[in-house]
Amino acid sequence: MAATKQDKSCVMHVIVETGNTPSGGAVCSTRSFANINPALVDDDFLSIGNALAGLQMYPLGSIRRVDMAKLVEA
Repeated sequence: MAATKQDKSCVMHVIVETGNTPSGGAVCSTRSFANINPALVDDDFLSIGNALAGLQMYPLGSIRRVDMAKLVEA
């Protein structure tokens, strides 16, 4: 049987660099934004993530997209 996706959702993680370890590595913190439209294309997602990162007092480390869905048999 074929599987289909239901209850799709999307979360944006904006990772910012909040400091440095004693050895010089980056200490990162994640800012999570839930209820992002899962139909949003990646270019727009990245633009929104960069805009949100610009509102942070720390420099941007990365932007992550987490898509989730419940799989059911069709």
